[in-house]
Amino acid sequence: MILPNDSDLKPVLTREIWERLSDSPALQEAETVRCGVEPWYWLVNYVYTIRRDENTNTSSVERFPADEYLRYVYHKCFVEPELAIDKSRQMRMTWIMMAYELWNAQFNQNELITCQTKKEKDADEELIKRAYFMWKSQPGWLKPEAKRSFCRLEFPAQNSLILGIPNGGDQIRSHNPSRHLGDECGFLEGEFEDCRTAALACCKDIKLISTANGGLWDDFINDKIEDAA
Repeated sequence: MILPNDSDLKPVLTREIWERLSDSPALQEAETVRCGVEPWYWLVNYVYTIRRDENTNTSSVERFPADEYLRYVYHKCFVEPELAIDKSRQMRMTWIMMAYELWNAQFNQNELITCQTKKEKDADEELIKRAYFMWKSQPGWLKPEAKRSFCRLEFPAQNSLILGIPNGGDQIRSHNPSRHLGDECGFLEGEFEDCRTAALACCKDIKLISTANGGLWDDFINDKIEDAA
């Protein structure tokens, strides 16, 4: 694999290359292989997001931003099996984490990825919907078949599933996922520690993010509690 920090920061595909790709199955196959081993290249060349401006209440669709700090975070996703990030708003941390989970589901086999936030509806709207948008933004020759339903984005050929779940450690234990993303962990109330330890018991890869909040998340992110694993 070519890790993100070893990839070009900026997109390299030009209009001329796009036109050549559209007419060449051989080039398309080569690009698909490259995207499967170079995730940052895939992300900044082929994936689009929705950018919302809270000041003007407007939104626009744009290619995934090729910012140095996002490449750094994406790189950490691949080299740190257990990663926790205390974030502020408008940093695109949820987008980058869902892009990471989408890449794993799309290019790997037999992945069951749980994406958890406080409520099931929010898991669908804020997490699964983003993954689906990014999947849909890719050219048809690159993206595999996917099936979207409430709190589910399934990839039949890969036997992989991204599943949105609500708060609760039992929600993780009942699915026994291979990977887990916890979003807005600081707002899981008294369930955060149970969710975290449940993920540690079964997942090979755990990502936890939240905007700053007190309580158990603050204790955890500042090393005030001991790891239960």
